[in-house]
Amino acid sequence: MFKTFPISLKSLLDDAASGKIQLPDFQRGWVWDDDRIRGLLASISRGFPVGAIMTLQAGGEIRLKSRMIEGAEGNNADEVQEFLLDGQQRLTSLYQSLLHEGPVDTHDNRGRRIKRWYYIDMLAAMDPTIDREDAIISVPEDRKETRNFGREIVRDLSSDELEYQQHMMPTERLLDSMDWVFEYNDYWQSGNGEHPSKSLSEFRNNFRRSVIDAFTGYDLPVITLDKGTPKEAVCTVFEKVNTGGVTLSVFELVTATFAAQDDEFSLREDWAERRSRLHNGYGVLQSVEGDQFLQAIALLSTQARRRRAIAASEPQNRIPAINCRKNDILNLEVSDYHQWADRVEAGFAEAAKFLRSQFVFTSRDVPYTTQSVPLATLFVELGNELEPANAKAKLERWFWSGIFGEAYGGAVETQYGLDLVQVADWIRGGPEPQLVSEANFIPERLLSLRTRQSAAYKGLYALQMKSGAADWRTNDTLTFATWHDENIDIHHIFPRRWCEATKHDSGEPKNPIPPRLFNSIINKTPIDAKTNKIIGGRAPSRYLPRLEQDNSERLDKVLKSHWISPVSLGDDNFAECFVERGEAMLELIGRAMGKSIQGGREAFWNALSSAGFVEEFDQLEDEHDTVGERAYDDDVAQVAD
Repeated sequence: MFKTFPISLKSLLDDAASGKIQLPDFQRGWVWDDDRIRGLLASISRGFPVGAIMTLQAGGEIRLKSRMIEGAEGNNADEVQEFLLDGQQRLTSLYQSLLHEGPVDTHDNRGRRIKRWYYIDMLAAMDPTIDREDAIISVPEDRKETRNFGREIVRDLSSDELEYQQHMMPTERLLDSMDWVFEYNDYWQSGNGEHPSKSLSEFRNNFRRSVIDAFTGYDLPVITLDKGTPKEAVCTVFEKVNTGGVTLSVFELVTATFAAQDDEFSLREDWAERRSRLHNGYGVLQSVEGDQFLQAIALLSTQARRRRAIAASEPQNRIPAINCRKNDILNLEVSDYHQWADRVEAGFAEAAKFLRSQFVFTSRDVPYTTQSVPLATLFVELGNELEPANAKAKLERWFWSGIFGEAYGGAVETQYGLDLVQVADWIRGGPEPQLVSEANFIPERLLSLRTRQSAAYKGLYALQMKSGAADWRTNDTLTFATWHDENIDIHHIFPRRWCEATKHDSGEPKNPIPPRLFNSIINKTPIDAKTNKIIGGRAPSRYLPRLEQDNSERLDKVLKSHWISPVSLGDDNFAECFVERGEAMLELIGRAMGKSIQGGREAFWNALSSAGFVEEFDQLEDEHDTVGERAYDDDVAQVAD
């Protein structure tokens, strides 16, 4: 599939100039700065390795739109024999500084555009005490270096004679150096002063052997992928080896293959417009990028192919699977994109509305960005079939089962295909999808949900708002407007500072609560910014009176809407609140998933016991079945309903 062999630098640059080697259209522009160019030239002048380059033979199944390397004239598309996959920055830097006629258009280390000519200081290059990079000089476009705001010229190389006089050889003469070296020799033999070396001919020969021959004899290792290399292999190999240019994603390779199929269509431009509409119109979709959009198209496209194959009674081994793996995306045709793109864009828009209905309001809070792909395709597939309440309920159950079953954290392409088929079939009256029936949530997982890195953590944050958690100051049911206007986020119920303290406010000693408990989602709930400021680091018994505003009944109702016992919280009883709220969280998750979750009480007891809360928990056990507790349980159930 590939060969590796050395090719002379001169041959590679000549092929770039003629168009035999070109860049695929997905490659970004040349970006190396002046310092990196000088460092590269210095390395080659010493014969040091600068890394391999990778090419792909043209004429295979991968058809790519190409362009000439920067600085090369024309766009000889008919001449291209190889596509440069890796090594663009190095090869372009060398082409510009060694072969291109004219100054190099680059930038300095502050990003300012500059044009530079490159020289080798011959005397410095032959001095073993001077670092070779210090012998590589760049000067401005007029070949004059100045200081004092241009009033004083410190180096002038604006004529051949000035180059000879200062022993500055232009790098663009290195690969064809004979004329320049003879002229340099003639200059110093024609009475223009005494050459610094003892012997001009010896200096000239030593410079040729040490520097010029390093360039003319330099070979670069080239890895060439043959024309039979599959698309998926090209994409995978490039992802693994490319370090200097843009990482090749599936989207970039499809962009280039589409351009080769249709010169008038640009996938990059089309997606940029769709991306702008989706990102600007629906903040919750701001993490959706081109690869996900193509995954959705591949799912629907392969499903359509499968249906056609089945309708045509194709043999089983010729019926394609519904999938969106890398190879499925790479095999898309422009016609597939045109067929599905508008519907997929509309599907993502409907997915965004659905997410908002589940109280997921920003891309940061989307539990699984990956789940938005099958969600969008389901809206495309089902359309108005999702309007009935029963259909919406099933879609919600699948959604929450995926989150709390944590089904989208690894390789997900196969799951996408199952979702598109099984969820649609379920909504149309078929059996329960495998994801829904097999989803499981263990009570101990609540203890480890501590940060937004977890999908289940984000999911429970949204589910609490969706299930009736009210605004702490107004007791109004949370909506998108409330969430946005009041700056609601998830915060600690028992503040961290209070949990870490070793004494009660009264001065009595207490067991500090470990971070694994107080940072658990059990001790967090959606709270507006003003309320969180009032809570501060205070004990609940101190911050609750500040929130009551002469209406303890209102505050009690708010707390119960967050599955918090007003009595336990007011008594600063972390253990009691922790166990009861943990059980309420499990009930909430179970309702969303459509199943019962058992064993929470024992799991939370074990966690508290290991933290030294045995006595408090024993008291809680004794009081659990009192009339007051049963009444509280009824309140929680009503809020959940």
